[in-house]
Amino acid sequence: MVNPSDIIQAGEHVLIKMPSDNVKCVVLNAGSTISLGKFGSFKANDIIGHAWGNSYEIYDRDNKTRVYHPDDMNEIDETANNNREIVDDGASQKLTSEQIKALKNEGLKGELTGEEIVNKLKESHATFDKKTAYSQAKYLQKKGKKFHKVFTPIKPTTYSLNEYFYIKNPAKIRDIRMDTLSQLLSYSNVHAGAKLLVVDDTQGMVVSALAERMGGKGTILGLYDGDSPHYDIVKYMNFDQETLNSIKTLAWGRIHRPVGEKTPDELQDVTQLTGKDLEGYHRRLKAYNIVEESRKILFEGDFDGLIIASQYQPESILEKLLQYVRGSRPVVVYHTYKEALLETSTWMRKSPDLLAPQITESWLRKSQVLPGRTHPEMSTWGTGGSLLTATKVIDFPVQAALTKRERLAIEKKNAEAKKLKRAREESEASGSEAVEATTTTADTTTSTTTTTSTEEESKEDDERSSKRVKQE
Repeated sequence: MVNPSDIIQAGEHVLIKMPSDNVKCVVLNAGSTISLGKFGSFKANDIIGHAWGNSYEIYDRDNKTRVYHPDDMNEIDETANNNREIVDDGASQKLTSEQIKALKNEGLKGELTGEEIVNKLKESHATFDKKTAYSQAKYLQKKGKKFHKVFTPIKPTTYSLNEYFYIKNPAKIRDIRMDTLSQLLSYSNVHAGAKLLVVDDTQGMVVSALAERMGGKGTILGLYDGDSPHYDIVKYMNFDQETLNSIKTLAWGRIHRPVGEKTPDELQDVTQLTGKDLEGYHRRLKAYNIVEESRKILFEGDFDGLIIASQYQPESILEKLLQYVRGSRPVVVYHTYKEALLETSTWMRKSPDLLAPQITESWLRKSQVLPGRTHPEMSTWGTGGSLLTATKVIDFPVQAALTKRERLAIEKKNAEAKKLKRAREESEASGSEAVEATTTTADTTTSTTTTTSTEEESKEDDERSSKRVKQE
């Protein structure tokens, strides 16, 4: 059996990697044509139903595609050639700019393949044979990025989407890089069946990563600011319905029910609604039930972790949400700037509810991996954000630190208290006659006490009067 997730399906979001290494995000609608700019276009039906991971080449005027099999990358044998006498002044290329432009047009029309254009440029290059083997491979690779009409569909995953948005628009995901995101998932102890509380202002990048890791097993409650959750990246992930149902949302302003808020049933009489009014009622009822369900999940608490990636000050969020997290559970805070986390770390150290806060910042550098040419790239990215991690302290005193004798004493005391409570309940459940007799005795005792108290007060008054008379 073939897993449907391993096959490209119609209507899914797909990342298209072009020969220039640029990536384009498209929706593969059946019967549509996808344009790749100067690299041509292809029909979506040509790749729908095929497995992920293949590369395709556009090879004729009708924009037909076929699976592309690149030449095997073998070890490069270094020769005695060197680049000492080569001058990069443009004169080595015998073809003029007009001729090269004509080759491009032929390629767009499908009359020439990208491989053929690169070979023509190679043959017309006067100093190509004088280059070193590494320089020749680099030259062919550079020209191939311009003229090859090859594209690769990439499955949207946490890694591929994070890399796509980090390069295209890092501010959209608050500059969270893939290595920082992977550490966030590790510190958060995300697993199937977990119950997580999330504040995500990264357009759903963090929520998507959590949902992918959990696979629809568990609950994710995301708190958002505004009228609707801004989880745009979730739609790119092509999640199934089970995974989407595991993601619950709740607005900050709807955590507590407004005073005087009425349910849809209290506002309208359903029996008298018809047509569009009835449809509107059902929409309002559905929205109301969604909010009520999210409130219930929040107030039940017992969350297995708290993840914060917000533009707001983390302390204000922690003060409101820390009470809903179970003891001995992780608390992870992401922020673009480490300075903002320094204040939060100081606040955590003063809080009796958190243990061992720690700030981490990773450093990532890509490497070129080619046969005989593996080395770190000359340029790299800047910061990918910082993480502040801590552990929620258990809400009741930890008895593990007590000695065995002290624990036994506490257990014995608790057992005696339960026994006394049970005896009291049994005595209360005794016959009504005993209760009446006890009540009568108590009344008599109260009456006698009251009479005695009254006589003593009268004697005291007489004594005071006699003393006053003698003094006079």
